[in-house]
Amino acid sequence: MKNLVENYNLGKFFFLILSLSLLVGFYFNEDVSGGSTVDFYNTWNYVLALKENFFIGWVEDAHWSLHFPLHYIILSKLNFIITDRYLLRLFFCIVSILVPFLFYLNLKVKFNYINKNILWLLASLIFILPTFRYSAIWANDHITALIFFLLSTLFFLKWEKKANYEKLDLNILLQSVFLALAVYTRQYYALIFLYFMIIYFQKLKFITFIKISIFVLILALPGLWMGYKHPVLLYTIYTTEYYNSLIINSSIISFYLMPIVFFLMISKKELFTDKKKYLLTGAIFSILLVYLLSNSFNYNYHVGGGFLLKLSIILFNNNFLFYLSSVLGFIFLIYLSIENKNNLILLLLLLFGLSGTYIFQKYFEPMFLFIFFLLLNSKLPEEFLKNYKNLVYLYIYIFCYFISAIINDILQLTKNI
Repeated sequence: MKNLVENYNLGKFFFLILSLSLLVGFYFNEDVSGGSTVDFYNTWNYVLALKENFFIGWVEDAHWSLHFPLHYIILSKLNFIITDRYLLRLFFCIVSILVPFLFYLNLKVKFNYINKNILWLLASLIFILPTFRYSAIWANDHITALIFFLLSTLFFLKWEKKANYEKLDLNILLQSVFLALAVYTRQYYALIFLYFMIIYFQKLKFITFIKISIFVLILALPGLWMGYKHPVLLYTIYTTEYYNSLIINSSIISFYLMPIVFFLMISKKELFTDKKKYLLTGAIFSILLVYLLSNSFNYNYHVGGGFLLKLSIILFNNNFLFYLSSVLGFIFLIYLSIENKNNLILLLLLLFGLSGTYIFQKYFEPMFLFIFFLLLNSKLPEEFLKNYKNLVYLYIYIFCYFISAIINDILQLTKNI
């Protein structure tokens, strides 16, 4: 098995097969979220309106979406060429294959010493994530934002590899442009922009930092204008009820980190034994924090909240499993923060920045996996990829998650709890 993974094009084969599975899902109008179909049809009038008036959503009011309008502008322009709505969706679904492919290109830059088959296999995993599938099948702005985000991280990683911190080169300009496009598609990518600016401040010469800051400000001007005209676009459903968002966000993050950390604890125990004291302190802190937050927790689990919150209600009719996952999430985040101070900055931005009256797992999927493998300064991703068995187990874990989403869509379990 190991020789098969390392010496043959198994990764490319998986990529091809899972790409085709996405097209099969398109044929059957797959939508395990139950809401992407509605969202597509509800925003279609917005696309048509943009064909007539480019400034709707930029300057004039648009009530169809609470997101920045770039995705819908792109669809409206494509609709001049592909007039059939079904064929436009099909075209967008095919373009969505760029997301796992760009993930692979990013991985190849960051882990150029890891076997390419393993990188292809990890990138192909994105195809069986429910959020990616229904977003691709129903032409959701989530996909457009991810494409721009991964283009940005690609140039960010190339910039870090070259370590050209004396002047503004093409890589830093392109990463800023593409990240701005991601923000103009979905606002919460501005959190990554804040992180990038901190990295620029740390690494660039002061005069170079001033130059890139001016460039970023110019890129931000249309967004600032839109925010001034329509403040709802900036805060959308934002809330300061951190006793809900912190516990939910840590639970959702733990969902993606649990299999990775668990498999590494089996194969690479020394990664964690060296930090036993920190982890014990982190565990005590996490338990106390979740206990305190749980006393005020009053989230409506019928709308969002993440997979583990709903699973906890379905299996046990209480929040115990959910709280446990949140504790684990905080422990994992503390471990990553101990590894590098910049990890702490990025993770705090995610924990506090993605705070809303309603919090959905789709905000993190697959974005958090991209952040974990590409942006965090940690030994865990590298060690995880060194053992091909880890990927096999992760595939089983994610496939079970995908199957559970299909079962839930058929039986409507979460709608009846």
